[in-house]
Amino acid sequence: KELFLALDLGYEVTFVGFDLQNWTEAIENQVKQNLQKVKFIYLKASKKNFDLLWLISSLFYLLSRKLYIFKQDSLALAAFAHSKRAFALWWWLLWHRKKYDLVVAHTLPTIYPAFKFSSRVGAKWTFDIEDYHPGETIPNDDKLEKQRRELLLKKLLPKTSAFTYASPLIGEQILKLLGEQQVPPHKYVANSFPREFFEYRQNNSKKIQFVWFSQNIAPRRGLELLVPALWQYRSEVELTLIGNMYQDFWEGCLSKYAEIIKILPPMSEDELYKKLCEYDIGCAIEMTEADLNKDIALSNKIFAYAQAGLYILATDTRAQAKFITENPQLGIVVMQYLNDFQRKIEWIIEQKDEIRKGKLKRFELAKSLSWDNEKKKIIELWKKILDD
Repeated sequence: KELFLALDLGYEVTFVGFDLQNWTEAIENQVKQNLQKVKFIYLKASKKNFDLLWLISSLFYLLSRKLYIFKQDSLALAAFAHSKRAFALWWWLLWHRKKYDLVVAHTLPTIYPAFKFSSRVGAKWTFDIEDYHPGETIPNDDKLEKQRRELLLKKLLPKTSAFTYASPLIGEQILKLLGEQQVPPHKYVANSFPREFFEYRQNNSKKIQFVWFSQNIAPRRGLELLVPALWQYRSEVELTLIGNMYQDFWEGCLSKYAEIIKILPPMSEDELYKKLCEYDIGCAIEMTEADLNKDIALSNKIFAYAQAGLYILATDTRAQAKFITENPQLGIVVMQYLNDFQRKIEWIIEQKDEIRKGKLKRFELAKSLSWDNEKKKIIELWKKILDD
């Protein structure tokens, strides 16, 4: 979205990212066809196609994790011990000689390389916080890794020209982390989508249609509660799952409910958001127990459901409960246990006709949440820092 926005503003744009060599590649290539004015540069980030830089990055990652124990205030060691991609990007940018006016960084491995590169070339820079990374689940409960993530955010966010965050509660958590430091301009920018991605479609099927999507259909995403609850009303409901199915999860958890489940493969943005418009109920079922980030983040799916005009069944994470409280016409909150799922689904079935009648009104109301409005915040930030 920011690439399209930058082009619309007449900027010359270079994108530097990582070649992951996975199933998303075909979808990404479709998007790139509409971004032919962007110069794309990809660094290797997979064992399938690794090169010398990736090998060196892996070695520095292992070395940095050992050295960080003895020098826990080092930003470089914190960055390189956090992710192999941090070193790979830092090294590539070290030899990249083109000058830029603005550097926009996404994901935590990019924050230190972006800081060093923008300092060297005299560019303004911003960082987008889509997730609160210190609050994510960390394998083996690695306390040093949580410390590294906090250090990078605490020391580098004040050095940005501006930063954005994808949830009001993430913003609150970040400001709490930064404490008494002087904070640069910052804004909440919803992870929503252009209005043109969606079109009003009414569904008249006998069964009420539920939908859930993600990159991966996997455990600990709330489906373990949703699907058994829907099964109790299997003559009246159908659930569509859109994404890359983890076969072990299907066989171990979902297959016994196959009668009510339809699975669709990952789709391009154009296909996905038009498809969502066909359903009745969008399932935003993030789980508080997963980690702090899930509790305070607003995922892109809750905005996609709203913009499609769907009625949202949202679990009571703090961020989602706040969103539904502020937009009560868009959905209902469900507590994270089976009995409440069953109660709320039964209520939805009883209200099927009213929910369907309200779809056009929800579709129109949600236009205020669209990227068409949110991008104005980005434009304002970019122009402010570039004009300073």
